[in-house]
Amino acid sequence: MINRTSAVFFCGLLATPGMALAHSPVKGLDSFYNGMLHPVFVPAHMLLLIAIGLFIGQQGAKEQQLALVSFVVATIVGLAVAWFSFGIEIEIFVLGSAALIGLLIATSPVVGIFWSSLVAVTAGFFLGADSTQEALLGKEKLFTLLGSGVAIYFLLLYPMALADHFKKKEWHKIGIRVIGSWLAASALLVLSLSFVSK
Repeated sequence: MINRTSAVFFCGLLATPGMALAHSPVKGLDSFYNGMLHPVFVPAHMLLLIAIGLFIGQQGAKEQQLALVSFVVATIVGLAVAWFSFGIEIEIFVLGSAALIGLLIATSPVVGIFWSSLVAVTAGFFLGADSTQEALLGKEKLFTLLGSGVAIYFLLLYPMALADHFKKKEWHKIGIRVIGSWLAASALLVLSLSFVSK
């Protein structure tokens, strides 16, 4: 039978906080694979990736090649900014972008190539700039950012292809618009909770 002192001591150990980082690497994984998993483990990144992918696909993937290239270039620039890691809180901008793009998907306007490219540049830059992991330095940080860039690009392609495929029938388009409204609502909910907690 466990006495009360041992039980209290054990519960105290469980309640002792460890070091918590917003963007920390997974222990035991290579730097490159840590970078590849980073966008998956950060919910704000997934929201924005799904949103921008659906937005470009909704507008037509073939017609939006410039937006896709702009997204890739902006992501690379954002990753370069993340390399220097100025310590600026960017997650608010990531969530704000996800909310705005989600609303664009829900309203489904026909957007010109300039405006869709501008939306893609904004999303790509914020995703890249928010990809730094505080605990890493030097070569590890470089390979992590490289892995994040590869993952961001590939994770963009899936929702983009989905939205492009499902724009043939009207009820398919409605489904994509519903997903856009959910993305906007989720991003706004997280934003409002973060402001309340501060």
